[in-house]
Amino acid sequence: MQRADAHLHLFAAGYPGRYGRSPAGGDELAVYQGLRREHGIVRSLVIGYEGEAGFAGNNRHLASLAAAHDWIAPVAYVPPNGPTDGDSLDRWWSAGFVGIAAYLAEPTSADRFSDWLARNTAALNSTAALLSLNATPAATDRLGPALAALDGCTILFSHLGLPGTQPVVPTGDEAREILTPLTHLARLPHVGVKISGLYAVSEPSHGYPHEAARPFVELLLTHFGTRRLYWGSDFPPSLDHVSFAQTLHPVGLDELSAAERDDVLGANLLRALDQRTGAAPTGRPAADRQM
Repeated sequence: MQRADAHLHLFAAGYPGRYGRSPAGGDELAVYQGLRREHGIVRSLVIGYEGEAGFAGNNRHLASLAAAHDWIAPVAYVPPNGPTDGDSLDRWWSAGFVGIAAYLAEPTSADRFSDWLARNTAALNSTAALLSLNATPAATDRLGPALAALDGCTILFSHLGLPGTQPVVPTGDEAREILTPLTHLARLPHVGVKISGLYAVSEPSHGYPHEAARPFVELLLTHFGTRRLYWGSDFPPSLDHVSFAQTLHPVGLDELSAAERDDVLGANLLRALDQRTGAAPTGRPAADRQM
């Protein structure tokens, strides 16, 4: 089985973490290189983030990494109002980005992002861009029409759709009510969900295997199926709460067949990346890069 990681971050100065230093315990790129070799991770979707001053310049950093490592597939951070400072889709594609990432906590931010998507639908569809969305259920509820038009793209909702921390294990009905805006989007075949960030659902966050996440995983399996779910490690933030090895075994997947597990743990992302590569150039040829 070849794994592919649908959600991680790499920051030039490291992720500060809950204790003011990177929970990776060293240079994050070097640490992740070792982890991916140990666990057979062949491709990784690296999520850009510049939503706070301390993370400014992350898109530029990811472009430099993608130029040197062909296992890195970066998505560029886009603020809810759209890119600024001369950034453009063509510029990102030529720098090796395979898509964009947005962080949408409020319905108003989702409305602004939807407006930007509407103005750029054709450009995103023509390159089969990947969209990584950290969107709360309230924000997700406002995205339907804009995402429906992006039928040439692959859209991935991060961290189970951000259901929020659950003090006790929710019932199936409770999980269904929380994620109703997301499950309504299951009708769109180009929308999927990342099985990532399970620690953020649990109380305490270090309580592996995160049983509070199980009803959400089971709900997503029912609505999206195994071909539209994508495992992600959420490296390095996850390491503040669990070990990397624990992220490799998310709760709720035990009953899957070997082929279904392979899809969730890597094959689905590899297919999405292959689709994107076939649609548009992504920077320098892989032969010119180093592992």
